[in-house]
Amino acid sequence: LLCLSSAAVFAQDIHFSQYYAAPITLNPALTANINGMFRVAANYRNQWFTIPVLNSVAPYQTYQVSFDMPILREKLGNDGFGFGGVFYGDKAGDGALTTYSGLASIAYHKAVDRYGRGRVSLGIQAGVVSKRVNINNLVFESQLDNFGWNTTLPNGETNFQNKAILYPDVNVGALWTHAPTDLIRYYLGFSMNHLSRPKESFLQDDRNRLNYRFNVNAGVEFFLNSDYSFSISPTFLFMLQSNAQQYNFGVGLNYYVNDDVAVFGGGMYRVKDAAILNAGVEFFNTRIGLSYDINHSSLRAASKAQGALEISAVYIFKKERPSSIQYEKYCPNF
Repeated sequence: LLCLSSAAVFAQDIHFSQYYAAPITLNPALTANINGMFRVAANYRNQWFTIPVLNSVAPYQTYQVSFDMPILREKLGNDGFGFGGVFYGDKAGDGALTTYSGLASIAYHKAVDRYGRGRVSLGIQAGVVSKRVNINNLVFESQLDNFGWNTTLPNGETNFQNKAILYPDVNVGALWTHAPTDLIRYYLGFSMNHLSRPKESFLQDDRNRLNYRFNVNAGVEFFLNSDYSFSISPTFLFMLQSNAQQYNFGVGLNYYVNDDVAVFGGGMYRVKDAAILNAGVEFFNTRIGLSYDINHSSLRAASKAQGALEISAVYIFKKERPSSIQYEKYCPNF
């Protein structure tokens, strides 16, 4: 019921409000698309923490950690190639449904002009997904008696095997980045998840397959001064899986106080679901972000307008500041 009540929650897949801080989970073509030696990113999301269950509350908790790095830089010139990996986990409610996944990805970034101002990136990602339903944490209609819920009564489920399911998963993606001038950068990405439509069933139903998920993300970065210390970044994200759709519109602000310290913030709107506020600081190549979702969907009566709290951290080793980057090789700040 919770999945059906919110346009922001897919029946199958996880999502982050700070998706820009979890790039490999969004599009494998973003693998190693960085201005540095390597990148480590992590997110933690706590959602629906005010919605009650049988005895207390049980928020949805999602987390991910990823690593990616470019290689063969000296040999490829304006082109780029890199690899990475991501692990994520998700705990739905009081743990009745848990998901774990480990994926490896590679991407190639091909310059389309002699200066590398425009690049086409292609990426592929593959790994395994494990899901488990703990039936002991569920309450069934047959367990309702005269005094309320009695979980010691039989649940009536005879064809359910209380064990984890495991299946392979493959995602692909493409990305276009372009720098028409020194002060303007933009990007447009497309990715497709669950390319092989793996079988997913806790009831041994081979007909039940995981649906494709399509993602489109885009953004522009405008530098507002000649020393590249201040920029504004409008962003857009669209996701489609079966009948579930998600639209995100937002804008971010970035200001470098000096070579080692920057602050950023902004807002985003997830259509028919939530307003998202975010802010953070970057110091010595480590970017820490905090966001909060203000829910206004039909679930608001239960959520009390409190959607999700999320924190992210991204570290790029030997990151180049915009003022020191060779702009013909510049990757937009994502």
